[in-house]
Amino acid sequence: MALTVLSKVIPSPQDTTVRFMTVFFGANDACIYPNPQCVPLSQYSANLIKIITHPLVKAHSPRIMLITPPPINEYLQATLDMVKGYDPPRRSADNTKRYADATREVGKDLGIPVLDMWMACMLEAGWEPGEELPGSRALPESPVLQELLHDGLHLSPAGYRLLYKNLTTLIAKTWPDQVPDRIPFVLPAWDDKDKWRRFQASIE
Repeated sequence: MALTVLSKVIPSPQDTTVRFMTVFFGANDACIYPNPQCVPLSQYSANLIKIITHPLVKAHSPRIMLITPPPINEYLQATLDMVKGYDPPRRSADNTKRYADATREVGKDLGIPVLDMWMACMLEAGWEPGEELPGSRALPESPVLQELLHDGLHLSPAGYRLLYKNLTTLIAKTWPDQVPDRIPFVLPAWDDKDKWRRFQASIE
């Protein structure tokens, strides 16, 4: 019965549109050449533009947000790379920053909101412009980045909480009509029996 109800309430796939879209690349693209995962910086920017402006994306007119790659913790990444036989390490804090900078530039040029995850992590770590980058081996290991990046590259639960916090803040700032409290329910609340009876009657 639930499937029948959903088929009558939710549009068919060909009529469904995407309301929000995030583009979150760069962590692996920022590998240092000649690593095969490396995507040259200019190509990385061009790829972001191609994704955003692709006809199949534009057909949905989604609310697009770019997300910068987060920083890295060179200490953890270097340890993992040594175990895997990579010498020198495949990533650096400084090179990852370049990809975050490029993401911001694409957002600025195309008028696309940017969730600056790189900066969010850096501010948590107490960084100020002009200083050495937390996560770089030029500084002692950052306990904040240890907490936010479980292997020095991928976000930990704490890192994802920071991502969620900044994502919801960006949505509220850019599209205030899209915050959850202002979006009507498609279906009644699960425990509202009266509304469910009325809803059931309306589709029979």
